[in-house]
Amino acid sequence: MVEVPMEEEEDVEPKDKRPVASTPVPGSPWCVVWTGDDRVFFFNPTIQLSVWDQPVDLKDRGEDLNRIIEDPPHKRKKDCLSTEDDSNSPSADDDDDDDDDDDDEEHYSKTKRNKLEKPPEANRDLRETAGGETCGTPPHRTVLPLELRITHFRDMLLERRVSAFSTWEKELHKIVFDPRYLLLTSAEERKQVFDQFVKVRMKDEYREKKSQLLQAKDQYRKLLEESKITSRSTFKEFSDNYGRDLRFKQVLKKKDQEHFFNQFINVLKKRDKENRMRLRKMR
Repeated sequence: MVEVPMEEEEDVEPKDKRPVASTPVPGSPWCVVWTGDDRVFFFNPTIQLSVWDQPVDLKDRGEDLNRIIEDPPHKRKKDCLSTEDDSNSPSADDDDDDDDDDDDEEHYSKTKRNKLEKPPEANRDLRETAGGETCGTPPHRTVLPLELRITHFRDMLLERRVSAFSTWEKELHKIVFDPRYLLLTSAEERKQVFDQFVKVRMKDEYREKKSQLLQAKDQYRKLLEESKITSRSTFKEFSDNYGRDLRFKQVLKKKDQEHFFNQFINVLKKRDKENRMRLRKMR
């Protein structure tokens, strides 16, 4: 009996499925995005949507859209080097045309398969793109000096209410679709500006929260005064009767609500005691 040797499995390195480059489609809100495994999908940063199929509003853009898709910006440098090597070779085989046909057929089959797959999450995949023009990149990025771009980036962090008491990863979803996010070109730059921002912002945010609490406490006291509660009233009675009042809800923590209530009751008790003593002296 002849023993048939088993075929050895080829070591195939997994390809990166994340976006590596993107190019906006002129005159439309869409961008063409290439992934590391040579797939193509469409991304609309305005509505935060990514799809494999060609969007309906690009149906009349067949020729120029194909031109964009067939010219991946991250492969231009490689193609130039390849062309230069070919020009230095003594001759070219006629089989190249057949290879091109095979590549086209393989690309068509791969594109057809891609339509059946779920597009990647745009808020994760479009954060970093390599090579070419980044989707949604402000046209003035290359003109503005770095200091001004950092200023705009900080303004974005402030306007998007990025919390100084949180982390970069947790706050990223608030800013990743803002055009100013792309003013800084690398993740390292963005993270560095974020870290500097939170150091300064932490003190300001603490003061703001303290100020908001004082304002809420003041409104809460007015509610206590208007409610005409007595020194014998309980917090449960007060919360049952006035828990739906906005001034009650503005004090977010229940322990603060009860604490402010007890402070007010103590004042009432002290006042009642002074009144009783005054009455005794009058007698």
